[in-house]
Amino acid sequence: MDIYDKIRRKTGKVLPRRFHCYCIGAAKTATTSISSMFEHNFDSQHEANIQATNHNIIDYLENKITQEQMLDYLKERDQQLQLELESTHSLIYVANELSSLFPDAKFIVTVREPMDWIRSRINFHFKKHPPEWEEYRQFFWMDKTEGYADEEALLKENDLASLDAYLSQYAQHYSLVAKNIPQDRRLIIRMGDISHKNAEIAEFLGIKASKIVPEHSNSQPNKAAFIDQLDQQFVIQKIWHHCQDLIEEFFPEQIPYYQEMLGNTPVTNPDTKMEQEGIQ
Repeated sequence: MDIYDKIRRKTGKVLPRRFHCYCIGAAKTATTSISSMFEHNFDSQHEANIQATNHNIIDYLENKITQEQMLDYLKERDQQLQLELESTHSLIYVANELSSLFPDAKFIVTVREPMDWIRSRINFHFKKHPPEWEEYRQFFWMDKTEGYADEEALLKENDLASLDAYLSQYAQHYSLVAKNIPQDRRLIIRMGDISHKNAEIAEFLGIKASKIVPEHSNSQPNKAAFIDQLDQQFVIQKIWHHCQDLIEEFFPEQIPYYQEMLGNTPVTNPDTKMEQEGIQ
């Protein structure tokens, strides 16, 4: 641990933050890895006080608390944590409030190719039910499922949300990034590029690149995906419907793949294929 960070933590964080940053990419886009890269030399945490944080965000979205109350909560929360980097994807729903409340704060936004993302998202929901995330899972995915297509019978049988619910939430996440985080205060990084971005991240935050320690946390490469049991043409259609803009902006090299699967145009490069990332 960096000596400055040791002193800062032992003295009750009297020493000032060297920077203030939120990693606010969607879930399953290597937000755990980003936090881990900083924890050796900086005060970093992944999903801090997550159950209370999510509960307050949901109350805010349901108009059970006012914006003023939310701002007070975020200020009090920050005073308690005093983190230099926090990696919590659900904070995207209060990104506008965070941006206004902390004008010096910056935002790292991780993004993952949508097919890779939905494979990982559904795999996690199929296998795990962490109790601290149940309210969030219910509100953002299960309650947003208005029905299941015949091709989604397996999702319904296993208490999973519909593809529309998952993918619309994923697309909305990045719409909120564009809407609520000033362009000069955000750094968007494709998940597969994270290990090569130390220098860029360091420059963005005004720190030394040597202080960032690359590592891939929560990695489970080459595992089978639950979604592979669904009709792949149907899955591709759903992904393209919800995430076309995201693919075109961040993953243009994948467009020929989707066009071929949709029957729109032949693939111009036969080597084009979906990236299968191991980081979860």
